[in-house]
Amino acid sequence: MTPTEGPAPCDEAVVLSPRWLTPVLAQRYPDAVPVRTEVTERLRTVATKLRFRVEYRDRTAAPPALCAKGYFDPATRGRATRAEADFYHLAAGRLPIRTPPCVHAAVDPDSGHALVLMHDLVAAGARFLDPLVGYSADQATGTLDQLAALHAATWGNTKSELQQHFPPRLAGLSRVLPAEVLQQLLDDGRAGDVPAPARRADRLLAAMAAMDTLRAGHPGCLVHGDLHTGNIYELADGRPGLIDWQVVQRGIWALDVGYHLATVLDPDDLAATERDLLDHYLDRLAAHGATPPQREQAWWLYRAYLPYGLYLWGITRAVARPIIERLTGRLAAAVARHDSLGLLGV
Repeated sequence: MTPTEGPAPCDEAVVLSPRWLTPVLAQRYPDAVPVRTEVTERLRTVATKLRFRVEYRDRTAAPPALCAKGYFDPATRGRATRAEADFYHLAAGRLPIRTPPCVHAAVDPDSGHALVLMHDLVAAGARFLDPLVGYSADQATGTLDQLAALHAATWGNTKSELQQHFPPRLAGLSRVLPAEVLQQLLDDGRAGDVPAPARRADRLLAAMAAMDTLRAGHPGCLVHGDLHTGNIYELADGRPGLIDWQVVQRGIWALDVGYHLATVLDPDDLAATERDLLDHYLDRLAAHGATPPQREQAWWLYRAYLPYGLYLWGITRAVARPIIERLTGRLAAAVARHDSLGLLGV
């Protein structure tokens, strides 16, 4: 590997080259000598995911198919953050959750480009889910168990040395856009027919500040921060795993649980099942070793943290419009139904 190639190349041709792959794979598979690669799928959103097969010179335990995630398109390269690469490098292997097995994760010290090289789970029979396809309450119990495992493993000061690498992000996220631009986005139809008082930018920004303040009074933990259906995969046996850790942060459990349930479930299904699903999450949190909050306090926190997801999808632009409308509309409806902004006093 030459100095210009570095640990996280921006050029996908370099990532696919046996020259770069050989020393990278040697960290885990010393006998792996790749001689040829072949791209099987290229998925472009903000980041690019390259699925490719690898041919080796000799028999090896190294994976025959890999997936590289990076910001290879020059138009999106500046949007890269190091959070996901740091998560796979520092945290994923230490946590009792299902994530794609990682071969290499790094951030280039000069360019800041982040790269993650994982096993290709599709080639191994896994199925990556679609945010526009239905998700059931029964499926949600499985993902809530994964969230409970993540939260319990990092509850309070547990793994504090790990959590320092993923600081709270509510304050930083709230500065992404000025209020007037946020209001234009909230009014562009993405929030459906939710009444105007529930989609006011000034109230939503005040809610972000209120949630950030509220966080300090409750046990913190690592939260995924973006667990909609599109960031879930299912193994061949139906067990769910979690992907896309770009918004991982230290926060409060309710941020993850409210966001997850309000995005994956149809609003009517959510209204009918959310109390039972919250109870399931709290039971699983206890089973994984954490002390859950009292049920009524948990119900209040669940409702109070719903505006986080509405803000996140309110500022989203670089995603397909049908997905923006579906998820923003669901979150806005949940915020309005529970008067979450009123609960926060904004």
